[in-house]
Order: sequence, then structure tokens, then C-alpha cells
Amino acid sequence: MNTNPQAKVILCFGDSNTWGQNEDKGFGERYPVNVRWTGRLQQLLGTDYYVIEEGLGGRTVDLDDPRPEKPGRNGFDYFLPCFISHSRVDLAVIMLGTNDLKAQFSKSVLDIANSLNKYIETIRSLSPKTLILLVSPVPLNTNASKFKEYYGELYNEESGGNSIELAKEIQKVAKDKEVLFLEAGVVAKVGLDGLHLDPQSHSFLAEAVNEIIKRDEY
Repeated sequence: MNTNPQAKVILCFGDSNTWGQNEDKGFGERYPVNVRWTGRLQQLLGTDYYVIEEGLGGRTVDLDDPRPEKPGRNGFDYFLPCFISHSRVDLAVIMLGTNDLKAQFSKSVLDIANSLNKYIETIRSLSPKTLILLVSPVPLNTNASKFKEYYGELYNEESGGNSIELAKEIQKVAKDKEVLFLEAGVVAKVGLDGLHLDPQSHSFLAEAVNEIIKRDEY
């Protein structure tokens, strides 16, 4: 843990790709902290920054997962106490939307992106000086070798197509609300399961976020 009392606080709020889910769960659940993009980001930024990893597998933007074995997946319900508990937050990085693409939710790409407005409004009402970075998730790869085996019952072909369109809609939200934006799919890719980042992509994503932070000296 970073113990520099003057460190700028960066809250990374996301789903399993922020938690660090392995691209092939048959070989382990979670990447080590020095492989996960949040851990890599901390290494790149150094002790002048404190990176807080708030990832949860299955987390949605604002939907409840009806499966009893998946409680607490509504990201917006948890975000308020999470944000307050980590105050002060200098930069909030939000990367959500993949789980909202599941067939069971039937949620449009436009609705998923617009749901992120609530996060922006909440942050600005609590801490107007906090900077916000919206990161659009890496698109699904429904043709990946283990996708159908692991996630074929949760996502369909429409989910795959929508995942490609999601970045454009999230970028519109970011532009409209005048917050920072990063399209993760430009720098990173999913691995064998078609859903989770491969190890190298965690590094690439960390480098991209680091560049944004250092560029503007947050």
C-alpha cells in the first residue's frame, strides 16, 4: 500500500477486468497484482499516486443480477459508499458495460452508455474537483476458442456486435459531460475466453491510462 500522505488518489471502478480475471479460468481465477492493470498503473505512477482497485466480477453499470449466487453486482448501488469511503478522490476511472451486454438484460447500447451519466452526476455532486475518466470496455470476441464453453449461455451474437458499438456511445457521453475518455479496445484485447484481457493487454491498458494522467499532471 502507498503510504505517501500527499499522494493523489485514483479510484479504478470496474468489473472482472479491473478485478483481474484470468483469460482462461481453467488456469487460475485472478492475475497477480503486478500483472493486473491497476497494479501495473501503480508501478508506472510511483508513490506520488495511490491507485485503488475496486473491481468485481459480474458488476454491471446499474442492473441487478437475478442469479442468487451473484449478489451485489449493481455497480451504481455500491458506487456511492465506495466513493465516499475513499475520499478524497482526485481521479475516478470507470470501466463498465460488458456485463450489461448479457442476453438476459436486453439492454441497448445507448441505454448502457447513458447509464454512466449517473456516475458523473454523483461524483460532481459530492466532489466537483474530482476528475473523471470513462474507459469503454474492450469488445467481446465471440469467436475466441473458449468463449462458447465459458460464456455462450450468457452472451449471444447480438452481445458481440453491441460490444463493438459501445465505445462510440460511451465516447459521446464523455464528450457531452466534458470528461476524459479512453477506448480500451484500441490498446488492449481479450484473450482465450473472449471476455477477459490477456496479460499483455493489462500492461497496455495501464500504459494508456498512465499517459492520460501524466499528460495533464493529475
